[in-house]
Amino acid sequence: MSKWVEELYDDTFDGMVAENELLFVDFCADWCGPCKAVAPVVERLAKEYAGRVAFAKLNTDGNTETARRMRISSIPALMLFREGKLVTRTGGYQSESQLRVYLDRYAPPSSAVVVNEPNVRQSGLLSRIFGRG
Repeated sequence: MSKWVEELYDDTFDGMVAENELLFVDFCADWCGPCKAVAPVVERLAKEYAGRVAFAKLNTDGNTETARRMRISSIPALMLFREGKLVTRTGGYQSESQLRVYLDRYAPPSSAVVVNEPNVRQSGLLSRIFGRG
């Protein structure tokens, strides 16, 4: 996994959703062609939105409990969580511009966030601003 996109598992999924104000999750599998095609798009967006949106991937083959709970019926399934709640979901290959529409609807402007180091395991934006993280 990259320094911009964290790998999630059944036992880490709920914690990651809870601790990030905005979390984008790519539900995928190694054998999936469209998943491989969307992976570099997700990677570019993760780098660009660092500090505003946390990015993660969950391999549905090895994490069937979470895939079942999230009702994943086809992959890639791309979901955006805000304050622990699912706010948008889409499936199949999505272009960078299509994904930006979802992200820009919820992400704070880039001028509002200062990023020193990539760290997807940060607590929410408000917690970082007010020192409760």
